Amino acid sequence: MWCITAKTHRRKIQILQNKILRIMTNAPWFVRNDVIHKDLKIELIEDHVKNLSRKFFSQLQDHKNPLINGQVEYAHTSGKYPYPYSTTKWSLPIKLP
Repeated sequence: MWCITAKTHRRKIQILQNKILRIMTNAPWFVRNDVIHKDLKIELIEDHVKNLSRKFFSQLQDHKNPLINGQVEYAHTSGKYPYPYSTTKWSLPIKLP
């Protein structure tokens, strides 16, 4: 369910994680958050959500129930916009000259 959360909510969780890691390590203000994450080998929230989603959909493909197995076809895996609203409502056909 994490993949459908709003970016602003994931951002707030990331800020909280950054603060907690900074407190745990007693890192000074000039140390970048990505350095702290790299040193502690902790994923960013966004990366963790992507990994959870990939794992979930890969398990759906191997499921023995055909109804659940068929749900993989409805997953929107490519493109710049989230599915379905942004890709369907405002897309216009291109007219060639």
